[in-house]
Amino acid sequence: MEGRGRPATSGPVDGDGRRSLYINVRRNFLTPFFLAFDFPTPFTTMGRRSSSNVPAQALTMMNNPLVIQQAAMWSTRTAGQPADDRIRTLYEAAFSRPPSPDEMAAAAAFIESQSHTSGETTEQAWADLCHVLLNTKEFVFIE
Repeated sequence: MEGRGRPATSGPVDGDGRRSLYINVRRNFLTPFFLAFDFPTPFTTMGRRSSSNVPAQALTMMNNPLVIQQAAMWSTRTAGQPADDRIRTLYEAAFSRPPSPDEMAAAAAFIESQSHTSGETTEQAWADLCHVLLNTKEFVFIE
């Protein structure tokens, strides 16, 4: 850091490339999404944040419009790739590892099933796969 809290060489001044979310916090109107994941209440200082694992968190990840929208946006970034490459790209982005042969087969079967059984478009099926990957234990929890 270099004088008055300004970054010197730690990152771009315009915010590109940062790994944080900067949000407006209104004490009387807290976001339900963040509350489900133990967002600290801004009324008092907190020496230690609480940590819980409750069903509301899984339900939030399954049904929250923001998560669904992000899954759809993620799937569009991989559009145009062959199916196997697309699955590999998604797994590498989500888990920092390539998929196992069983995971490749399961993902391909999921896309096929969603496209034919549910009557969804292929792109919607890919968005559903992204949504599934966002809801896996491996994605949600840090080991």
